[in-house]
Amino acid sequence: STEEMLGIFRRLNSAGIQLIAVSQGIDSNDDQADVLVTVHGMVDSLYVKELAKKIHRGLEGLVLRGLSAGGRCFGYATISVGEGSSKRLIVNEAEAAIVRRIFEMSANGISLKKIAWTLNAERIPPPRPRKGKQFSTWCPTGIREMLLRELYIGRVIWNRSRFVKRAGTNRRIRRARPQSEWKVSDRPDLRIVSDDMWRAVRQRFERVKATYPGHG
Repeated sequence: STEEMLGIFRRLNSAGIQLIAVSQGIDSNDDQADVLVTVHGMVDSLYVKELAKKIHRGLEGLVLRGLSAGGRCFGYATISVGEGSSKRLIVNEAEAAIVRRIFEMSANGISLKKIAWTLNAERIPPPRPRKGKQFSTWCPTGIREMLLRELYIGRVIWNRSRFVKRAGTNRRIRRARPQSEWKVSDRPDLRIVSDDMWRAVRQRFERVKATYPGHG
């Protein structure tokens, strides 16, 4: 951010360290350096925001054409479409069988913790191996997210949320978008779980939520 750049320039100057921005022609020893940094920072910030909008429009176009906007989801794979870099989602049958089993276990009353324990005991590879761990594992929270993912019933929802940078850090946090901005499409070819199984799992979630508030 412009504020951070100015802070860096000032801290280095106070420590007697000269900083030169070659592309912008800015020398921190110049009396006008802070003004030039501010101007260039505003221009750069505007450029980044406009670039983000263009990328977002491009991804929206992919979704409306039935193509993948990126990201990985357990149970699916991507294949190239045409001569460009566009990709399309297809069902990964080996992983889809595991997804169906997870839904069946949940519908039959098995807890998230027990499902995770069972999959780990059978050494079934999890969706996202944890960085730095020799043996990756399933976790209850990840399984819960899977059980709530509507893609498994062939319903694609894009633009449901956005990421914003937490002030003063490099961490990003997820923020929900208004439902009016969602892009929803039905994709029967991507269905893995039946409507009956989906409803059974959702009904069980509701029963657990009613019985144990805060654990739904």
